[in-house]
Amino acid sequence: MYLSLCLIVKNENNYLQEWIDYHILLGVEHFWIYDNESTIPVENTLKTYIQSGWVTVHHIEGRVVQMYAYDHCIQTYGRLSKWIGFLDTDEFIVPHTPNLLSTYLRDFEQYGGFAISSLFFGDNGHKHSPPAGQIAGYRKRTPERFSRNRFVKMIVQPEKVIYPISPHSFLFKEGAYCVNEKKLRVDAQEFPCHADSIHINHYFTRSEEEWKIKMARGGGAGIQYSEDHWANVNRFSTVEDNRAIELIKSIIQNHYREHLPASDDFEGDLPQILHEVAAHVPVPELPSIENENQNDIHPRQELVDYFRTSEQGISFLNSGQLMEARQFYANEISRFPFDVTRYTNFAAVCIQMGDLQTAWPALAEAWRIAPKSLYVLLCMTDYFYAIGNFAQAEKTSLLAASQGDLEPNAIAILALSQWKQGKIKEAISSAEPLMKYADQRINKNPYISEILSLINQTN
Repeated sequence: MYLSLCLIVKNENNYLQEWIDYHILLGVEHFWIYDNESTIPVENTLKTYIQSGWVTVHHIEGRVVQMYAYDHCIQTYGRLSKWIGFLDTDEFIVPHTPNLLSTYLRDFEQYGGFAISSLFFGDNGHKHSPPAGQIAGYRKRTPERFSRNRFVKMIVQPEKVIYPISPHSFLFKEGAYCVNEKKLRVDAQEFPCHADSIHINHYFTRSEEEWKIKMARGGGAGIQYSEDHWANVNRFSTVEDNRAIELIKSIIQNHYREHLPASDDFEGDLPQILHEVAAHVPVPELPSIENENQNDIHPRQELVDYFRTSEQGISFLNSGQLMEARQFYANEISRFPFDVTRYTNFAAVCIQMGDLQTAWPALAEAWRIAPKSLYVLLCMTDYFYAIGNFAQAEKTSLLAASQGDLEPNAIAILALSQWKQGKIKEAISSAEPLMKYADQRINKNPYISEILSLINQTN
């Protein structure tokens, strides 16, 4: 088959039918669903989908098992599907033209993965789950420049993947990497938001009642949610967005007009319309899988060890053990000499230590592997700023900015690089986005504090 989707769920049975039916109409050919100890087994909820051949369900036990479910899917089913996408039930892919997803993906087959920007939606004032479902029930989202919209979700070619390394990103084999709609290289789970031709509607908060349930449950990758997440997304969910509804209308009219049900109330009856139309889509034939055991998933020890060592590296950084962190990332380079983020992580630690002489060869190698990669450019900017080459720091920073909005720390370094060259007007203009940040944690950043202080002194 060409495209399938993988999903891990826990007690989200109420959302499964709409999510599956919607993506069936977009051309998804199969769904690999991992049930993480739902109170009502997913097998019961999706019995007809399983019997018809649309869905394969596995049971997976324990906490923080999302990556192991993804890995099992890649290892077990990767040979059956050219592309596999990894989403949650609150995420709906929205291409901006009424074509099937397979049509869209054919232009990206030379790459290892395709990254899609997420647009976060708020509760839209709902106290409880709206009867119209997620797509029609939630219409207001955050603007593209909202910070959380830097998260991507990936559709990958399994044959080019080594591991899933987060709910949003993967480690690719040598020579393979991920790109976004602009064919810009995406090396991590965050990237400037690009949503000109495709995006994901991320119904992050859902209703107030459902958010409380989500907070209590936590994320499948160990993420803990807070009221700050809720308040922040809802505060900025001011953009009316009906593109998912308009898309599904067009797809039904273009591909399934003869199956359009009597009701055409796409806003009030959308889940039922999706279900009735999807029921007429032929089920693609799924090859049989030998020795498949749906109730016996053991995480690969190789992947368990990978996450254990990764956590050790983060621990070194968080505790200020820079010598240990540098050695850790040096070892990572020897393990994955083709992965650009190993070099930038190593160089970043060296810059933080003031060991600039060691940082540069790592950055040069990163540039050789991935010229103009955003993460290489950002790390090079830090390096040039650290050695006092402010003109070069400005140049590399502007190259990074050409790929999308910079994050606050990078904005501050760009503005400081310009200021220290005497380009005061340019620095003030570059720093303008920082004036809008009210988050005190951001303002404690030394680069941000310095540029804001310099600007305030001129007023």
